[in-house]
Amino acid sequence: MRPRKAFLLLLLLGLVQLLAVAGAEGPDEDSSNRENAIEDEEEEEEEDDDEEEDDLEVKEENGVLVLNDANFDNFVADKDTVLLEFYAPWCGHCKQFAPEYEKIANILKDKDPPIPVAKIDATSASVLASRFDVSGYPTIKILKKGQAVDYEGSRTQEEIVAKVREVSQPDWTPPPEVTLVLTKENFDEVVNDADIILVEFYAPWCGHCKKLAPEYEKAAKELSKRSPPIPLAKVDATAETDLAKRFDVSGYPTLKIFRKGRPYDYNGPREKYGIVDYMIEQSGPPSKEILTLKQVQEFLKDGDDVIIIGVFKGESDPAYQQYQDAANNLREDYKFHHTFSTEIAKFLKVSQGQLVVMQPEKFQSKYEPRSHMMDVQGSTQDSAIKDFVLKYALPLVGHRKVSNDAKRYTRRPLVVVYYSVDFSFDYRAGKLKPVIKSQPVPKNNKGPVKVVVGKTFDSIVMDPKKDVLIEFYAPWCGHCKQLEPVYNSLAKKYKGQKGLVIAKMDATANDVPSDRYKVEGFPTIYFAPSGDKKNPVKFEGGDRDLEHLSKFIEEHATKLSRTKEEL
Repeated sequence: MRPRKAFLLLLLLGLVQLLAVAGAEGPDEDSSNRENAIEDEEEEEEEDDDEEEDDLEVKEENGVLVLNDANFDNFVADKDTVLLEFYAPWCGHCKQFAPEYEKIANILKDKDPPIPVAKIDATSASVLASRFDVSGYPTIKILKKGQAVDYEGSRTQEEIVAKVREVSQPDWTPPPEVTLVLTKENFDEVVNDADIILVEFYAPWCGHCKKLAPEYEKAAKELSKRSPPIPLAKVDATAETDLAKRFDVSGYPTLKIFRKGRPYDYNGPREKYGIVDYMIEQSGPPSKEILTLKQVQEFLKDGDDVIIIGVFKGESDPAYQQYQDAANNLREDYKFHHTFSTEIAKFLKVSQGQLVVMQPEKFQSKYEPRSHMMDVQGSTQDSAIKDFVLKYALPLVGHRKVSNDAKRYTRRPLVVVYYSVDFSFDYRAGKLKPVIKSQPVPKNNKGPVKVVVGKTFDSIVMDPKKDVLIEFYAPWCGHCKQLEPVYNSLAKKYKGQKGLVIAKMDATANDVPSDRYKVEGFPTIYFAPSGDKKNPVKFEGGDRDLEHLSKFIEEHATKLSRTKEEL
């Protein structure tokens, strides 16, 4: 073969081989890509499995176990007793409690058998937070064989450890509910015999009822300690349909107050302290006795609401009893008074056994009688007394206020006049001062707790240069009386802090000029930080003791000087 031909043949063979190799590389690359994709998917699945395993794994931080929605049930399934803390990462109280909780974990770990101590971030473990009705932080619960037991003591190592050890005993059983369970068999017997009792009609599936249940039971415990106790009861309205129909129960939960078997609407709060305060107030007489003529004269001269006075022979007078029953129907909307004084009867120009309804002097006019009288006897229907009061409670020209808009000003015809007043101009003229309900300004106000009245609210509470803790109280409130020594101790503790004022105000005798400080129960406590008086912080959720009130101040204070002694 000639050299030229041999060269061309070798070149052709080379090209064929190159094409064969190129063609072979194409399928190998696709196959490789598919293999890589499968490998990636397998790796992602492995990563997901790893993440699930991470969620299921129970980690430990400084002796405290970390539980979440994923690992909780699996962990507690075989445990007799577990201590749980529901917390929020941003919560100041939780951060302060953390070192104490870690000490508790180490103590209970050494018990034989050891008792696990766990924490749950309630902001991320939303399922658990909802399941255990967590509404504040930190919330501490003890899990006993899967059943949650509320911890209501102080957040100290000694008390918590003692309670957990008590619950961990093999023979421990949860105390029976204080809330009475009523059925058609015992309802009338229990309710008719009670001077006052609060009854909740509920449905087992109702979310609002479930939310109310722990607060209702706590209130029942608190009120059972009173002398005499005020009982709380509940009725499963889905099972006791006859009772639900008898009392016109159409929604859940429906709460009613019964006095010797007679039902009255419950219009109070639905949390522990609110229920307790409301029922204590409701347990008192609906009408207050007037002892002196001076009181009546003050009502006429300085009052700003209708004056309702029943004049009777004595407490055994049947007419007096009927008057009290009628007053119970309207006690939330009007203030009722009664007297046995002949001097007052003479001044009012009425005889015993009569009810008088009249207006303060500023609402009286020549176009209507100065007063309206009604004869009341033992046989008088309380509905008739109620109708009489409602008929004459409003003057011809009255003052419509936020507190009485809803119920009082509904009758027609009705004329409402709105005035637009330039108070700034009148104030510059130096003639007009705002009308504020106020007690006299205290002459001596040098005590550790500053007394605030309507006229001094702005100068003390709204002082932009000072932090102010203000308690709104009622003189008749039992919880307010219990708080008083604690509040005095708190004020003494911070007496040296010139930038902090501890104050109190009788909210029944003084107007609160700012609508930012809403008072719906007693006591109500707000912290008004310096420089931000329009955004006060309400104290709620914690015990009203020196420890928790101090922590509340420390957390929100802007003017607190922290010395070595304090730390």
